[in-house]
Amino acid sequence: MQIIRKRIYARAGLLGNPSDGYHGKTISISVRNFWAEVVLYEWEQIEILPSEQDRVQYHSVHELARDVELHGYYGESG
Repeated sequence: MQIIRKRIYARAGLLGNPSDGYHGKTISISVRNFWAEVVLYEWEQIEILPSEQDRVQYHSVHELARDVELHGYYGESG
């Protein structure tokens, strides 16, 4: 089983705008005390566990994509 663990540190923008006409050039600093982390495990099914009430399982990525296409995120059609 393959396990992928990635951590990204918070950044504070000091100057610039990533979506402006200057190709996203910015001056920013990293904040090493704060981060977001994700851990992915290789598995036969896709299982999303936001909370006990919202448990949802899919047999493939294609099945998940089809469900989102039909029902949207959070069950809303779009």
